[in-house]
Amino acid sequence: MTPYPKVTVSALLLTAAALLPCHAQTAARKFTIYEFIPYHDHVAGGAVSRVPALDQYMESLGIHRVKVVYEDRFMTNDQPDEKKIEGIAKAAASTPNIPVSFDTEFGDRFQPPTVIPRVSQILSIYHQFNTVTPVGVYATAPQNTYAWKADIHRFDTLNESYRPIAEQVDFLSPVLYNYEGADTEAWKRAAVYNMDAARKYQTGKRLLPYLGIIIRLQSSGKDDQSQHGAIRTLTEAEMLTRLQTLYDLGADGCIVWASSGDRTLDGTMPVFDRNSGWGKALADFAAAHK
Repeated sequence: MTPYPKVTVSALLLTAAALLPCHAQTAARKFTIYEFIPYHDHVAGGAVSRVPALDQYMESLGIHRVKVVYEDRFMTNDQPDEKKIEGIAKAAASTPNIPVSFDTEFGDRFQPPTVIPRVSQILSIYHQFNTVTPVGVYATAPQNTYAWKADIHRFDTLNESYRPIAEQVDFLSPVLYNYEGADTEAWKRAAVYNMDAARKYQTGKRLLPYLGIIIRLQSSGKDDQSQHGAIRTLTEAEMLTRLQTLYDLGADGCIVWASSGDRTLDGTMPVFDRNSGWGKALADFAAAHK
C-alpha cells in the first residue's frame, strides 16, 4: 500500500490561499458571522442577564441570525411537506437578511438517490414562494467528513454526486465541528479539505461553513455532536484560530451552531460573554470584518 505523503497544515493553508483571488490575499474583506445558538444567558455589566434576548444582544454586536430549520418543520411521513415549506418560505420573506438553512439529514448519504430528490424538492418549493431570502442546506453539498481522515479524498466522488444541490442553494455550508476534540491542527486539515470541496463546485456562491463552539468531554459513542454529553466551550484563542483559518481559506462567513442540550461539567448551559472566551473571539472578529 502506498503511504500518504506527510503534509503540514501550514503547507495546506498556503496551497489553499494560492487558489484564492489575489484581492482576497492582500485586502481586508467582509466576513459575516451568523449564529444559531439557543442558549439563554449573556453577561452584561458584570452580571448574567436575559435582557435583551441573546439573539438580539448578539445582533447588536454584529453577529447575525440564521434560521436553521429541522426536519419536523418541513417533512411529513419522511416526505417534503409543501404546505410546511410554503409557510417557512413566506415567513422568511419578511426577514430577507436572515438566511434559512434546512437540516436535511435523511436517507443514506452514501446513496445519493435516497437524498437528492427530496432535498431538491424542498429547495424547489422554497424558491417557488421566496426568491429574496438566501437558502442553504446542512451537511449535504459538500458532505460532512466528520473530521479529517487519511482517506478523506474518498469523499471527492460523493461530493460530485451532490452537485445538483450545490446548484440549487444560495450558499454552501461545509461542516466543521470539533470532531477531534481540542486538536486544532486536525481541525485545520479538515477545514482545508472541506473548503476546497465546496470551491470545486465552482458555483461562485457564498461559502458559509457550520462552525461548532464546543468540545465534547464525555463521548456518547456517536460521531454526531447532536448527542448530548458534558462539554466545554472553545477558548478565545481556539475560536480565533478557527475564524482566521476560515477567513484565510476564502470563506465569506460562517454559521456558528450550538445545541440547546449543551451542558458544562457542572450541569449548566453555557453563557455568552462578549469579553471572554469564544464570545469575545466572535464579537471581536465580527467587529473587525464588517
